[in-house]
Amino acid sequence: MTDQEAQEQPRKYTKPTRRAWIMRGIVTPIFGLLAVACVVFGVLNATVWKPSRNITATAQAHGTQYVVIDPGVLDLVDTAVTVSADNGETASSNGAEAGTDASEDSQNQQTSQDQQAQTEPQVCMAVGSAKDVSGWLAGEPYVRVTGLSTWQALSTSEEQAKGTASASQNQVAFADSDMWSQVECGGTSASMHLNSAQPAQVMLIDFGTKTPNADLSMHWVRQRVPDFALPWYFGGGLCAVLAVLSASVFAMEPHTRRKKQAESAQARPKSAKPADEPTIGAALAGTFAALKPRPKKKAAAKGSGRHGRHAGAAEDESAQQGAPTVVDPGARNIVAEHANRNAGDETAEHGAEGETTSVISADELQAYFARLAQEVGVEPAAEDAAETTAEPADAEVVETETAVVEEQPSADQSEGKENE
Repeated sequence: MTDQEAQEQPRKYTKPTRRAWIMRGIVTPIFGLLAVACVVFGVLNATVWKPSRNITATAQAHGTQYVVIDPGVLDLVDTAVTVSADNGETASSNGAEAGTDASEDSQNQQTSQDQQAQTEPQVCMAVGSAKDVSGWLAGEPYVRVTGLSTWQALSTSEEQAKGTASASQNQVAFADSDMWSQVECGGTSASMHLNSAQPAQVMLIDFGTKTPNADLSMHWVRQRVPDFALPWYFGGGLCAVLAVLSASVFAMEPHTRRKKQAESAQARPKSAKPADEPTIGAALAGTFAALKPRPKKKAAAKGSGRHGRHAGAAEDESAQQGAPTVVDPGARNIVAEHANRNAGDETAEHGAEGETTSVISADELQAYFARLAQEVGVEPAAEDAAETTAEPADAEVVETETAVVEEQPSADQSEGKENE
């Protein structure tokens, strides 16, 4: 077939399998859309929906003179906080009075301003301990700030302090009390900034008199803003990877994957056969077998050498037959081995003693006396002594008789003496 005929011949179209159609036509687009959606939401959380660093929450107090901010509220969002309070009243101006009476001198105007400032109530706020604040509020109603109801509103509640309010006219002014660590005062409003608010600190705000509408606001600047975009980016990347796998690997038939894996395994060069390694189960079994307690063997008694010999013979037979010998270090009984060793030593000592104290035979004794007679020259006496000791006897008896024979004079010597 020429190249022209091959080009003119229509190509055969292979219909995709049901599995490939589902994975590439349904599953892959779903994962792709999810990946795009996650990326879009991540970008929105990083730009438009990014949490603000500036948090301002407000609240209103009606018909009260005191407002208390609970411990832990000042540093609820961040340690740097600015608290502002306003009694809701506009400050009276002295400009109108100065315009109506232009003939008054500046000294009278200053005097009237000082008297007005003394008569008008001031807004003061102070930071102190919970104990000192409770002592100052004894028997007085107050508004309590407990936290944040939303990111823009403070949660408040009306409370009544315990104790009895003091009716003395000689009380120390709020701003002059030494119960506070920090005090700020103003005409109709006051503001205080804390760089490092502590969880145990309590703030007390005094409006000077009961105000119908008092405004309170707290402003924080967050140093750390939560990052809500990162989880969306991670989910988008995961969906993209699943989309690629669904269009490639998961769309293939199982037998096709196995065939490709077998071909790739055959194409690889054969490596050296790895050494036999124990499996995990065998390793665990050996560990538990070593930890398992074994019964103690009784120490071998004396005279058990026969059993030891039979055991040794059995081991020799097994060694000759070529059977493998399994040695278990955990099955050794050191006490029994020590007792067997001592028993063997005692048996050897008894055997040595038996050899040293063995009885001399009659032939050996006769040969000894023959040599003795040759040396001394008394053969008849040696023969008589050999006949008397023909029966078996102990070594001590033989030595005693020998000494007696040596001391007795021979018959020839006695006859010679008589002849003389």
